[in-house]
Order: sequence, then structure tokens, then C-alpha cells
Amino acid sequence: MAESVARRNSLKMFSAISEWIPRKDSPMEQASPAPHLVKGLHQIVNDLKQTPETVHSGLSGVVCGETELIGFHHGCVEYCGIDIGDLCPDGFFESVIWLLLKGIPADSEELADISTILAESAVVDQPVSETIATVPLQTRPLDIFPLSIALLSCFDPTPGDRSLEASRSQFWRVMAQLPVLLHVAFGGHLKDGRALSDDETKTLSYAGRLLRILRDDNGEPSPAEEQAMNTVMTCQCLTEMRPACFSARFFGSAVNDIVAALKAASSMFVSQLRNDPFAWSSSRLKSFKSPDHADHWWKTRQPKAMPFGFRRDGEQDPRVAILQRQSRELLGSLDSIVMESSATRLESLLAREGLFPTVDWAAARTLTLLNVPEDRISLAIGIARMVGWAAQTIEQHTSRIQLLPSLRYAGDAPEVT
Repeated sequence: MAESVARRNSLKMFSAISEWIPRKDSPMEQASPAPHLVKGLHQIVNDLKQTPETVHSGLSGVVCGETELIGFHHGCVEYCGIDIGDLCPDGFFESVIWLLLKGIPADSEELADISTILAESAVVDQPVSETIATVPLQTRPLDIFPLSIALLSCFDPTPGDRSLEASRSQFWRVMAQLPVLLHVAFGGHLKDGRALSDDETKTLSYAGRLLRILRDDNGEPSPAEEQAMNTVMTCQCLTEMRPACFSARFFGSAVNDIVAALKAASSMFVSQLRNDPFAWSSSRLKSFKSPDHADHWWKTRQPKAMPFGFRRDGEQDPRVAILQRQSRELLGSLDSIVMESSATRLESLLAREGLFPTVDWAAARTLTLLNVPEDRISLAIGIARMVGWAAQTIEQHTSRIQLLPSLRYAGDAPEVT
């Protein structure tokens, strides 16, 4: 588009110059420029008129709609018009799920209902668990993510009902069952189809149950750890438009099948993380033996660039500060203190060069402090984003905006005017 405008402007300029050049019968003939200059200018104008414009295809920079799900106003991030700073303190991820899928906050009764649904639905039948158990143990955890969503959708009790309300209910079931299926994929065993006991299922929030399953030691999280996990998932469930988000919205523009959109979005998410940057960040943070070690690593790094988690931006995402504060609540061991102080030193060094942490870096840092294995951190991020993908699918479907672009076929060249 920019090249097309520039070409038209050039054509106008040369045409104007061409019109200005005196003719032989003009009284200004005495002051006319050299004949070779006149000929050259006329040739340029003719060439510009005859050269076809280059057609640039693609959707980069094209605005395909508006969203009420996330907003950036006056230094704060809002979900459905509510400041995320009001959602995180002492809040459960269940309330954020309700907010994004319904568009309004849940009252105490509704929150209790959805918490009960997620807890009671956290059970998988034997055929499903036996199927996922056949996946080789050396399979990368993130690669199990889209597979598990597809498998759960196949065994759903209402696979033929494609109404929006039925699709939303199916999403609740997939969210509840996914951690249980991952538990089996990690080599765990189920009791009556459940990964945790009834008491643990009832007392822990959804984020707390997921954290326990993701950990290698299967240790029950403390209240501070459970709150940190809720905060990470809240901060990560919605992002600006990314390929996985567009995949969800594309499905929403064509069908109202939320789980079908999740399959597409999760596959895109996994495909972009072949070299898992979340695992890299966690490994790097754990490698620092002291803040001075982090200092030395950065100053001697070549090339002088941070490959993930930092960007040049005049204003830091408020979610980063929320996660930084949350990380300081998790310093219960010498190793965690060393890692946190090293991360702080590294962020200070990068800030001097105008590089500031993103919410992805901050989430990887918090999940590392929560003892989530390196190769499962991106899995936690993906599960959190499932909620955002589902909400965007619904919003796009409701908007009635079609996202299918046109394609120019061979031989179908544009006319040159």
C-alpha cells in the first residue's frame, strides 16, 4: 500500500514537471532545458505509466475488528473493563474464566457453581486415560497439549451438539479434565478416574490443582503458591493479537464450535514454540549462581541481544509488576532467593539499555519459583490462554465479522490504470 501511494505521488510529480517543460512554440523557448533532459523526463513519465503496480497481499496491519475483552488504558490492563489489579489479589482463576466467557463478573453464587463444576468434572474415563498412556514418556509435554484437547473432545458426552451454549459447556469439561489427562501422560495413576483425592479437589482451586499436577514432586502447594499460580494464569490468559489468537478468531468467524477453535489455536501455539523460549528462560534463571554471575553473563553475551522476554517499550505492562510482587512472596529457600536476586539484577542491567521485561518473562520467572519443570512452563501458559482463545472465539462469532480474506490466483492480475 505504501509503495503504491509513493508510486502515484512520483507519477504526479513527474507529470507536473513534464507539463512545466516549455514547448517549441512557447515564449519561454529561449529558457528551455537541454533536449536530452526533456527527453529523459518524458521517458520517466511514460515508464511510470506503463509499469504495473506491485500488488502486496497479506493481512499485516489490517484491523479486522474490535475487542471488549482486553483494554490498555492509562497505564493499566483491563479485562472486560475491570482492572487486572483488582482481579489478582486473593482472586481465583475461576472468576476470570467466568468474566471472559460471560462478559460480566460472577457473583458469589455463580462463582461457587463454576468452581463446583470444574471440581466435579475433573474425572476422565478409562478409555481416555488408556489412550493417552500409550504416548511415549519422552514426548515433550507441550506436544501433548493439542493432542489432549482433541482426545477429550472425541470422548465428550455431547459431541453432536454444536449450539453455542453446548459448546461453552464442553469447554468447561475440557478445562476440568485436561489436568487429569496430563497427570496420566506424565506417568501418574488415577483413582476412580481422578488425579487427586476428593478432599484435595474440593479444597484446592483450579490453578492449585494444576500446579500440583505439573510439579514433579506432586507436592501440595501452600496458600502463597496457590495464589501465585492463580495470578500467573490470570495475567497470561489474554494477550494482544497473536497467531494463536487469530486462529481462534478465524474459527469463531465461521463456526461457534469453541473446542474446534481450541484445537487450532493450541496447535498454532505449540508450532511456534519448537525452540521453547519459556524453558530457555527458566533454565537460564536457574543457572545463575549469584547476581554477579547474571551480571557477567549479560556483559559477555554475544550477540548483544536478549532472545526472549524483553522489548523496547516506553511503558511496562502492569502485569509484569503484579508478577514481580508475587515472585517476592515465594522466597522460601536459598535457591529461590539467589534466583530472584539474579533476575532482578539482570532486569536492572537491561533497563539501562531500554529493554524491559514482558509478561511472558515475568510468568516464566514466577513459574520457575513455583518449581514447575522447565519443559512444563509453556504448558501452563497454554492452558491459561485456552480461556482467552475461547472468549475470543465467542466474541468473534457474536460480531458476525467474516475473517476469510480473498486470494489472487495465477493469471488473475489486476488491471493497470
